[in-house]
Amino acid sequence: MIWLRVTGIAAAFALCALLVSAPASATLDTAIGQRSVVPGKPFSDCSAKADRALTTVMQNATEAGPGSGNWFGAVSTGGAPSEIAIVECHPQGDGYAVSFTCSVQVPPSPDTAAALCTKVIAAFGAASTAATGGAGW
Repeated sequence: MIWLRVTGIAAAFALCALLVSAPASATLDTAIGQRSVVPGKPFSDCSAKADRALTTVMQNATEAGPGSGNWFGAVSTGGAPSEIAIVECHPQGDGYAVSFTCSVQVPPSPDTAAALCTKVIAAFGAASTAATGGAGW
């Protein structure tokens, strides 16, 4: 009977060792950044800034469709995107509204989604615009 207990304990330790050495699962982290309204600037200004910000932070920028104002940049790790940032531009009055959304897979991304959005917003220059809430959006 003691050999049964010893065998059971040894099997439990082996299973624990196997599970501890298994790779951790990844987490998808998503953040919705600020929404800003920029009066008195043309819509093309938003697209130019989105292109520049995403190229600076993500090393690439793609517009969803010509003139759409919907831009995204992605960083791939191992063939699959591990970081994605989206900048959306919409005409509003005599200016435009811009919003930011970011997602990262941790690991392999070293950043959180909020940190990625902060970098894109800073590169865009949105800190100097009038930030508003998401109501009515």
